[in-house]
Amino acid sequence: MNYIASITDFFKSPKWVMNLLFAGLCVLSTMIIPVLGLIVLAGWLITGFWARQDDRFETFPDFDLNQFSTYLQRGVWPCLVLIVAGLAIGFVMWIVIMIPMFLLTMVLGGGGDSAASSILGALLGLISMGLYFVMFAVINLVIIPLGLRATLMQDFATAFNLDWVKRFVILMWKEILISSLFMMAASMVLMFGGMIALCVGMFAGLALVYFAWAHLTKQLYLLFLSRGGDPIPVSPKLTGATTTPPQLG
Repeated sequence: MNYIASITDFFKSPKWVMNLLFAGLCVLSTMIIPVLGLIVLAGWLITGFWARQDDRFETFPDFDLNQFSTYLQRGVWPCLVLIVAGLAIGFVMWIVIMIPMFLLTMVLGGGGDSAASSILGALLGLISMGLYFVMFAVINLVIIPLGLRATLMQDFATAFNLDWVKRFVILMWKEILISSLFMMAASMVLMFGGMIALCVGMFAGLALVYFAWAHLTKQLYLLFLSRGGDPIPVSPKLTGATTTPPQLG
């Protein structure tokens, strides 16, 4: 796994500035039309990572507005799968973790000692950060393989092959957890750097986060295959292949 390259490879494209601008605009557009911009951004990343034979980032396809419908078509199923799965898993994790934390805070926070309350507050803050990472990591353990299947098969229902997902998690859980930790740290750095740039750069920072996540996801998949994992059938929507109609005799 090459974690640093998941960010730096973005800048190998000769037109990385324009690509970053358009990708950032996709993120910004979600403030007006929720989700749509992320679907388009996902479609562009899918085109660059999965729909071509050339893996060099120097030739990563530039963001092309003329390909808007293609990006939309390629990005819709992965985004839909991730939204549905993320909400379902997140809700369960919220019940399991956050409600007990809330009750614990209510019980222990009733004392009048300000010093003890400060210590308790700091302790609960650290625990909350740890639990947030646990939630983030657990969600990623599931949505990464689901997202991979939805991306390569360009379908919703077939993404939920639980046997394949289980196999992926068994083989790749360590790398997924490390990738999750790296992305949490990288996201904070990129977001902070973007906020310094008059806050506008925050959207460009988020675009870099999405690129890095797509980069790491492909690395995880290739490593999974090298460990004997079953490949995912690739949809003709990505390969450009067409089915030849049967000839009439």
